[in-house]
Amino acid sequence: MLTSLIAIMIGGGIGSALRWGISQRLNALFPLLPPGTLVSNIIAGFIIGFATVFFTRSTSFSPSVKLMVTTGLCGGLSTFSTFSEEVFSHLQNEDYIWAGTEITVHVLFSLLAVYTGFLIASFITHWYR
Repeated sequence: MLTSLIAIMIGGGIGSALRWGISQRLNALFPLLPPGTLVSNIIAGFIIGFATVFFTRSTSFSPSVKLMVTTGLCGGLSTFSTFSEEVFSHLQNEDYIWAGTEITVHVLFSLLAVYTGFLIASFITHWYR
């Protein structure tokens, strides 16, 4: 239990630091649809899609490593709360088109990233079984 908790904390710390760095670099470029938030969610989606297949087919990894990557890293890197605050801000400003655009872009691209990660991991693990 303690090992799992430490693994999640390490992964979460790395993911959170990455999310902060990405947001610092990118969000000011286009404040109406902050690209740092979007990029963080897309990367986390790709990683979790990849990890889902990879860890299922590669049983040599400990449960703690799996938790560090999926719950920790992806949980720290993805940012549903920031995304929600950004959409809420649009709604408060009655920018309904931007709110809808942000919701659509985040959900669509995050799902595509999960699917892409899933496909790539499926391809790789198929050839290296």
